[in-house]
Amino acid sequence: MIWILPLRAIAFQSLFLLLAISLEALVLFKLLTDLDYKASARYSMSMNLFSTVVGWLVFFSVQVFLPADLRIQLISYFFFEQFFPNSWANRVTPILVMTMLGIFIGVFFLEYWGLILLERILEKRKPEEMQEARKRIRGGYSRLESGIPFKQNNQAYAVLVANACSFSVILFLLFIRWLERIR
Repeated sequence: MIWILPLRAIAFQSLFLLLAISLEALVLFKLLTDLDYKASARYSMSMNLFSTVVGWLVFFSVQVFLPADLRIQLISYFFFEQFFPNSWANRVTPILVMTMLGIFIGVFFLEYWGLILLERILEKRKPEEMQEARKRIRGGYSRLESGIPFKQNNQAYAVLVANACSFSVILFLLFIRWLERIR
């Protein structure tokens, strides 16, 4: 058996991971007031590594069940950054768009659950303490009943904004790379 490593894919995954970690750490630092920058960088690194490992495991598990022609398209894209001309060549783009949307949603949930898991493992806050702190901040339920909008889950919002920022910058870099390639 011959082992071929997609070094270009590994290099770009590492670059995108470093970029995502730094951007998400900055967003977490700004939006989650109980974290300092060092802790937000550690949380971001842990969440991104967790979601990347789970993502690759899911990819390697799912690609076995794909049709052979579609699997060739994936291999062609990872190794040569272009699609192989076959019957799937014209149908790959809509599949890719839907897959990317699913990946964004999946990464959001993985990173949010990773953040909750990290806080529980590190015993940063216990669930009872979090409920008491929320009640003290809210001052009862009068704000909710009066119609004033209130963010129910600050952590989910912070993770969503952090993912949106990192995905947007990575998509922009991929777009620039694509523009350079078509020249």
